[in-house]
Amino acid sequence: MRTSLQARLLATFLLVIVLMAGIGFLILGQARTTAQFYESSMTDLIAVVELTSAVDDGVELLGRLASDPSPERVAQEFQTLGDRIMTLRKQLPTRTMDSASARMLLDLEAMSDNFLVETTAALYAFQDKNLELYFKHDREAANIAGYVRDTTDRLLAAELNRYRQVYPEVLRRDRRLQVTNVAILGSVALVAAVFAWSFASGVTGPLRILSRAAGRIARGDLEGPPVPISSTPGDEVQLLGDAFNHMQENLRRHVGELKEKAELERRLQAEELENLQIHSLLREAELRALQSQVNPHFLFNTLNMVAKMAFIEGSERTQTLLETVADLLRYSLRDLNRPVTLGQEVAQVQRYMTIQRERFRDRLRFMLDVDEEAFATPTPCLTLQPLVENALIHGIGSRENGGTVQVIVRREDRRVEVLIRDDGVGIAPERLRELNEGAGGEAHGAGHTTGLGLLNVRHRLELFYRGAATVELSSTPGGGTTVRIRIAQGGEADDAHPGG
Repeated sequence: MRTSLQARLLATFLLVIVLMAGIGFLILGQARTTAQFYESSMTDLIAVVELTSAVDDGVELLGRLASDPSPERVAQEFQTLGDRIMTLRKQLPTRTMDSASARMLLDLEAMSDNFLVETTAALYAFQDKNLELYFKHDREAANIAGYVRDTTDRLLAAELNRYRQVYPEVLRRDRRLQVTNVAILGSVALVAAVFAWSFASGVTGPLRILSRAAGRIARGDLEGPPVPISSTPGDEVQLLGDAFNHMQENLRRHVGELKEKAELERRLQAEELENLQIHSLLREAELRALQSQVNPHFLFNTLNMVAKMAFIEGSERTQTLLETVADLLRYSLRDLNRPVTLGQEVAQVQRYMTIQRERFRDRLRFMLDVDEEAFATPTPCLTLQPLVENALIHGIGSRENGGTVQVIVRREDRRVEVLIRDDGVGIAPERLRELNEGAGGEAHGAGHTTGLGLLNVRHRLELFYRGAATVELSSTPGGGTTVRIRIAQGGEADDAHPGG
């Protein structure tokens, strides 16, 4: 049978309440019995005393009858007093006392009757103006009243003597009742303590077992045996123990699954790392192949221009331009496995634009706005020059009046931002969306000098900064193009893939 903790606790409290109520009713009954005994005795004695007092009052009224100026009023009072004496006579105790007290009660009844007879006769004699007879009955009534007082005194003395003999027994019964009550209260307290201890043990014992098992699980030991719970089948403690054991089994199974999953993820990461290494090698081979493809057309045009200048001008300017070309080519042919700084990239752009401005003259305007605090930022080699070259070739190269190329480098908090702007022909919306999504290919994005385009630069930056760098294009047809590179510093650069 299923018994809940609430039902057991309620039954225990109800048992204690019933026992305490029983003790209370027992004590109340004993106290009421004793009180009734004393009340009955006192009522009997009070009735005897009141009867004696009424008889004395009757003697007094009978004596005032001859001297009172209004005997009619006295006679009326005496009539009322007579009725009261008759009532008190009927209220005399009828219970059996000892023989002497019983005889005295009978004498009181008889004397009360005789007193009423004598007083009535005296009253009639006074009304008939027979004073001699009146005084005779008055003296007889006074004598009877004296007998009543004497009998009452003897009866009260006998009753007091009787109570004096009974009182020690009453005291013994009272002490015995007190001892009995204390014993019953102690028994009830003991029974309540036993029930409370049994109930508390039935609850706290299994809870202590569960607490120790919970501590063992908190320390990481999930291989322990199920927790044994000794409780009433189906109660809350038993249900809690079953739920705890079920939870422990689920945790053990879940931890095993997590270990298997972690091992699988470790193997997948190892495979992914291997694939990345292969991909890195392929990218490096691609860059080395692109690096070797210095555009002959650009080199021919540059050298042709330098030759013409050497013919027209003196050798000093020609020497400077040749040195710039040499530095440009030397930087392009450096080891791509070694990262460079953003300051070196800006210097390479300046060399490139120096040559292009000599070529395009007034058709090309170049603006540079840089924050030197960002120059120490590491970056892959040949990152900015391909983008500047795209702006020059595809943005303003086809315009007769030329245009402006602007490079802005700034640092804000922990972020470096590079902007490459031109005021050229812009990019069509569909083509712009393809380039931003990285699906546009390099058919129109590769520079003549480096052979590197936007898609290649984006991939190299993502690999180098491990996703902490973004490349975004914004353009409107006829309104120019802006390439925005954001580098979130704080992410660790990947030196294993400096060239992408």
